[in-house]
Amino acid sequence: MIAELTEKQQAQKFIDRYKDDPIGFQVDCLDVKPEHIWPKMVEMAESVRDYQKTDIEAGHSVSKDYEAARLALWFLYTHKPSTVIITGPGNNQVENVFWKEIHTAYTDAKIPLGGHLTQLKLDIDPDRKWFMIGFTTDPDVVTGEATRFQGFHNKYVLVIFTEAAGIKAAVWKAAESLIIGEGCRWLVYGNPTSATGSFAECEKDPTWHYINISVKDTPNFKEDRDIIPGVSGRTYEEIIRLKYGEESNEYAIRVLGRKPEFTQGTYLGRGLAKAETDKRIGMTNLYDPTSPVYTFSDIGDMYSAFGFVQFIQSNIRIIDFYYDCEGKGLPAYSVMLQEKKYRYGGHYSLPDIFKEGPNQKSSHTGQYTVDVARSLGIDFKKIDLPSRNDCIRAAQDIMGKCQFDINAQECVDGLLDWRQRKNEAASTPDKPVYFEEAVKSWGRHVGDMFCGIAVAYRYMSFTGQKPGKISMTLPAENKSPYNDRVLRHGFRRTA
Repeated sequence: MIAELTEKQQAQKFIDRYKDDPIGFQVDCLDVKPEHIWPKMVEMAESVRDYQKTDIEAGHSVSKDYEAARLALWFLYTHKPSTVIITGPGNNQVENVFWKEIHTAYTDAKIPLGGHLTQLKLDIDPDRKWFMIGFTTDPDVVTGEATRFQGFHNKYVLVIFTEAAGIKAAVWKAAESLIIGEGCRWLVYGNPTSATGSFAECEKDPTWHYINISVKDTPNFKEDRDIIPGVSGRTYEEIIRLKYGEESNEYAIRVLGRKPEFTQGTYLGRGLAKAETDKRIGMTNLYDPTSPVYTFSDIGDMYSAFGFVQFIQSNIRIIDFYYDCEGKGLPAYSVMLQEKKYRYGGHYSLPDIFKEGPNQKSSHTGQYTVDVARSLGIDFKKIDLPSRNDCIRAAQDIMGKCQFDINAQECVDGLLDWRQRKNEAASTPDKPVYFEEAVKSWGRHVGDMFCGIAVAYRYMSFTGQKPGKISMTLPAENKSPYNDRVLRHGFRRTA
C-alpha cells in the first residue's frame, strides 16, 4: 500500500511540472504523439492556459473534441483541487464523443493518473471538489434556470461547452456564474451553425479570446496526405466545395469554420442577410414626421411584439419596435403608444385578441381584449391571416422592400431568431430536417407580428395620408381566393 501511494505521489510530482505546459502534459503524460501536434492545437491549448474565456469556431473534424478532452485532463490534474464540467446539447455529443476521448486518453496515459473513472465522472477527491463530470442540461421548466450548474464553485474551475451553438442561453448564463476567479476557465467550441445566439456573439465580445480553425489549417490539408488519422483534409474540402459551392453557408460552416450569413432553418435569414449587405439595417433618421405611422402587433398574455411602420413610396420602413416579455398588458401599451408621440394612421393586430381568437379575453380583466384596448384609446383593426405558409411567403416577399431603423434593431434580432424547429432524430450532418412549426422562442412572436405587416402590405393598400382617412382596399389586380375572403371580412374602411 505504501509503495502504491508512493507511486501515485511520484506521478503527481511529475504531473505538477506541467501546470504551465498543456502540450507537454499531453505528450509526456497522456497518449498524444509529438508528430500529431500542429499549430492550431497549440493555439487552443495556450489560450485555455492564458485566457479566462476561449471561443473556438471550427470546421468539421479538426480534432476539437480530441484536444478539448486532453485539455480537460491537463487542467484537472495540474490544478489542485479543480472542478471540470463538460456539457453539450445532447447525450450523444457528451457521452459518445467527448467522454469517449476522456476514456481513451485516461486509459492510454503513459503514467498512472489516479482517480476513479466512471462513465461520465472522474473522481480524484470529491471532498475537495476535485473531480470532472459530464452531463447535458436544459433550463428548468419552472424557473427557467440551468439548476444543474449550481454548487460547482471552486478555486479552479474549467467549464467546457461542446457543440456550443446548440446550448441554450440559460445554460450560458448559469455557466458564467462559475467563472469568477483568476483560476477559472471557460472553453466553448463547435461548428458555428448559427448566425445568432450566445455562441455567435462570443466572436465580437472582447472578454473572449477568439480562435478560428479551418479545415485548410490542418496538416492533412496542407500536406495533402493523412498525417493525423481522422482529421479532415483536401478530400473533405473538395466534397463540400463541389456539393455546395465555396460561397455557400455549408462551406463556410463545415470547411472554414465561419458563421453563416444566416442561421439554417430561419424563415427570413437570407432576406435579412441581403438587407444587411444593402445597408438597410441599422439606418438612422428613417422616421418621416409628415407621414402616418401604423402599428402592427402580436399580443399575448405574457409576450407581445409591436412594430411601428411607415409605408413611403415602395418602401416599408420599420422605424421602431417594442417587445414586452413581462406581461405588462394593455394599460402599459397605451402609455407606451402615447409616449412615442407618433402621428398614428391606425393600429392593427392579429386575430388572437378578437372575439374568436385564443387570446380573446384579457388575463388582467377577464373582458374581451379588443374591448379593453378600445377603452384605453387603442382601436385595433383585425388582420385576417391566410395559411401559415402563405404568411411566411408574404413575409419573405416583402424583405426586399424593408428598411430597419436603428431603433428597430431588436425587431431584427427577433426575426433572426424566428426559425423552424429542427428534427434532431431525422437530421444528418449533411441534411438538416425541420418540423413545420416554429421554435417556441421570443422570435416567434416577432415573426408573427412581421407576418401581419407582410399580409397588410401584400393584400391591402395604404392610400390615405391623414389619420382617420386611411382607405385600406385590395388592389384590383389581385384575384386570389384569399383576397375574396379578406373582402368578406370587411377590411375596407374609411372614416
